[in-house]
Amino acid sequence: MLTIGTPGGSRIISALAQIIINVIDFDMSMDAAIEAPRIHAYDGTLHIEGRIPVETIAALEKLGHKTKVHADFDNYFGGAQGILIDQNNGDLIGGADSRRDGVAAGY
Repeated sequence: MLTIGTPGGSRIISALAQIIINVIDFDMSMDAAIEAPRIHAYDGTLHIEGRIPVETIAALEKLGHKTKVHADFDNYFGGAQGILIDQNNGDLIGGADSRRDGVAAGY
């Protein structure tokens, strides 16, 4: 079980979806899932965080995607905080996004 949230307007859904996918499908820790580089599609442009490999960006452009590369850890992509509850022992495992100030707290 996990709970996450982020500011970010129209980018909230894509940020949260990527974090959930990272945890569930890629078995990443909450912190690693939150810190992973992100993308966001808006108005015909694929916004890409600068930590995405240039080869990946070039491949996307070759497929016809219009791209805009943002800075590493750009707060454009939100600032998520989350808590994962370990189902084996009940531990609360938090993650806080370095893109913005914040903490994950629970009890």
